[in-house]
Amino acid sequence: MDYRSRWQQKRRERATRVRLIVILALLLGATALLLFIRGVARPAPSGYQLPSAGVSWITATDEGILITTRSGELVRLTPDLQPVQNGWASPFTHPAGFRGRSVISGPSVLVPCEDVRVRAIDREIGIQSWELEVGAAVAAITAFGERAYFTTAEPALHAAASDGTQLWRTELEAEAPAQPLVTNESVVVGTLAGSICAYERATGKLLWRVLPEDPAPVHASPVMGPSSILVGDDSARLHSITREGELLASMEFEGLVRHAPAVSDALVVAGDSAGLVVRVNPVDMSAFWRVRLNGSLAASPIIEGGSIWCAAGRELVELATDGERLTRRVADANTCDLVAAHGRIYWATTDGRVGAVAIDE
Repeated sequence: MDYRSRWQQKRRERATRVRLIVILALLLGATALLLFIRGVARPAPSGYQLPSAGVSWITATDEGILITTRSGELVRLTPDLQPVQNGWASPFTHPAGFRGRSVISGPSVLVPCEDVRVRAIDREIGIQSWELEVGAAVAAITAFGERAYFTTAEPALHAAASDGTQLWRTELEAEAPAQPLVTNESVVVGTLAGSICAYERATGKLLWRVLPEDPAPVHASPVMGPSSILVGDDSARLHSITREGELLASMEFEGLVRHAPAVSDALVVAGDSAGLVVRVNPVDMSAFWRVRLNGSLAASPIIEGGSIWCAAGRELVELATDGERLTRRVADANTCDLVAAHGRIYWATTDGRVGAVAIDE
């Protein structure tokens, strides 16, 4: 082979290498673009910084959102996470600290407090309008019509009118730490003794009690499924119970089921402390699919905008209804709450940040 032939061969080899490099670069670029478009590794939005770090809970209102913190702040924000400029311009605070999510009841915001009181805060100006002393720390509140139903650490279940008048009180066999499920006829709670109990809404009289086999503490709120009451417990099970108090079936999970499942028509999604998210068939409590997330589920999943939203570990994950991962956003600290409102998904983290993601983003 002469010099010219060797030179032409080397040139062809260099051209081949260049083409391979270009093809590889195009493939890497296309993959990066696809990941960006699908949001698999989008950073968390900056959001709003709360006055202090720690666990917080988000409540949606017609005007924006309210945030209660463990350290005792009640913050009101606009839908785009800005402090309000008129009326309620500063957080309502109390040194005793708050124990859970606030609820809207007519013109008031009801807050469960550690100092054995329920406090009502005026929604417009952020000033306390009344308080009801109940003898023990208030665990969780549910508003229904003109009444509020809440549990305390005594343990007891209470009903109060919108002006703070106590209507009735019923002793429980053990503390019920989660929000009660309230229907037209009954108030349903799960207790740390492992029982699920229903009480007559008008009087507080016990209607029925279910104690599953090998009972375990119930930290999850009962919710109404497509045809039965669904409630999880610390034995890694999700139970299906009729309105009349008959245990129909239970689904086994891997970790503690400490958050209520999301329900939208026949679509039911639940998760556990092992990061397992399951689409549940509510007819026989079997699984349509299972997805593993990177951390313990921090709040109840949300079904909104045709997607399933989950807060787990430091991530906000969007799933399709068939279980496919659509987007993933990563925060600097663990997530602690999740709410949908105003065309957005709001999520809070333990470093005191609150972020918002547009549902159609």
